[in-house]
Amino acid sequence: MKKLLLAATVATLAMNAAQAAPTLYGKLNVTLDNIDNNGFKDESVIKVNSNASRIGVKGEEKLTDNLSAVYLAEWEISADGDGDVFKNRNRFVGIKSNGVATLKVGQHDSYFKTAAGNNQDIFNDHNELDMTAVLAGEDRPKNIIGFETDKKLLGGLAFNIMFQQGENAATSATAKKSTTSLAGVTKETTVVTNYGLKDARDGFGDGVSASLTYENKDMGLAAAVAANRAIASKFNAYDLSGIYTDAVRVTGSLDLGAMGASGLVLGALWQTAKPTDDVVAVITTTKETNKPDTVKNNSFKGLKEDAYGVTAAYAIPSTPVKLKAQYISATTEVDGMKDRQQDLYGVGADYQINKQARFYGIVAQQKRDWLTKDDKKTNIGLGMEYNF
Repeated sequence: MKKLLLAATVATLAMNAAQAAPTLYGKLNVTLDNIDNNGFKDESVIKVNSNASRIGVKGEEKLTDNLSAVYLAEWEISADGDGDVFKNRNRFVGIKSNGVATLKVGQHDSYFKTAAGNNQDIFNDHNELDMTAVLAGEDRPKNIIGFETDKKLLGGLAFNIMFQQGENAATSATAKKSTTSLAGVTKETTVVTNYGLKDARDGFGDGVSASLTYENKDMGLAAAVAANRAIASKFNAYDLSGIYTDAVRVTGSLDLGAMGASGLVLGALWQTAKPTDDVVAVITTTKETNKPDTVKNNSFKGLKEDAYGVTAAYAIPSTPVKLKAQYISATTEVDGMKDRQQDLYGVGADYQINKQARFYGIVAQQKRDWLTKDDKKTNIGLGMEYNF
């Protein structure tokens, strides 16, 4: 069914090419990865990873001298054959005022997420090593209305803000129940999770993501400050997903070519994140035949994540080779518990064949300091990326 829908979409856009001339685009990014302590367990595995390979259609249709309709629909595809054939990525329809601003409606990467570019995440999209594995805030909210000013309007300075609609009157607490029966013994487990938000999500702008960005190509400078309010995110240290989160991120990069160091780019990132209402809890109740009920209450009061990262990339002059290195560290705290620290670090090398294709290699490691054994996951990989 999904294949049929995609084929119909592409065919319809092709028939209307005289009007909108849509662009079919995509990226295939496949690696062969040798992973030691896969999943932080005592096992090694060799994987073929698809690394957020994608396909999409996009376009712009002139409406008046100054206004255009813009649209984009993008799907993640499974280049290695595992997982879903098509998975939602960004998709929106909107209005663009030439040289002023664009209004978008649909699903889109949060402006908190896009505040960090490729120079702050050199393993971007990699199944095992994307900084999503360590940091909160790498989210793609649904049901959004986004507003973006044009970078040229204010000399490289741009303001972006999106409002997310929760579209329901329920609170964030949800319950999941499972029942098993064996040899006359029934075991019922109910897990009630509170996702860090007391209020209902039934109005305009239940979640907000905004950023202020600045780019100066002559100086080689790109910088941004971004913030989220009540955007669902993940705290990796405790494997807590869907937590409504407030966060602040500051990020930037500097191309030192303007200072004589041709090909050298430095990047940095700092952020902090915590639940919107500090009421995160997971309560597990178990009822078993002929046994007293047991209740396990995991409270995450005081949950907070502080993180930073630094990167360096060097494109060797007059060669197709670029060398890259990255270090990211995130510390997560909870009242009454010992802090948990995650580190992600590694190096990579790209061989750029042309504008569309590159070969690359990576050697990287992720470390979790709260594990007593198998606390380091090591990844050695070779890959190819092709853009069309």
